[in-house]
Amino acid sequence: MKSKTPSISRAKQKAWTWFSRYIRLRDSDEHQMCKCATCDHRGHYKTMQAGHFIASAQGNATRYLEDNVHAQCYRCNMNLGGNGAEYYPFMVERYGVARVDELRRLSNTTLKIIASEFGQMEALYKSKCMGLGYDSI
Repeated sequence: MKSKTPSISRAKQKAWTWFSRYIRLRDSDEHQMCKCATCDHRGHYKTMQAGHFIASAQGNATRYLEDNVHAQCYRCNMNLGGNGAEYYPFMVERYGVARVDELRRLSNTTLKIIASEFGQMEALYKSKCMGLGYDSI
């Protein structure tokens, strides 16, 4: 019997789950607490979100770029639509205007990702999470 390959949407969801977890763990301290990139809220990585500077609705070209995504609280990410007014200065301070401009340029390009590439991303970010030294994730 032929093995069933995962649908693109399922593969994408699994890749995002691990990518998001990695971002939130990357941005957390030794107690797994992170600070929102756009406000002073602190929370456990499990209660925080992985918020995009360039919105994920803009497409895949910037969706999975680590320097485009940071820990954010629900209020900033969802209620304030990413809180761009505060996200921009954070990005400029952390990466500089040239990188911010490059992310904006990339957001206007198209990137097609196939199911197997999402599978590779899932494996990569699962490995990166484990590499941060967290045994029970």
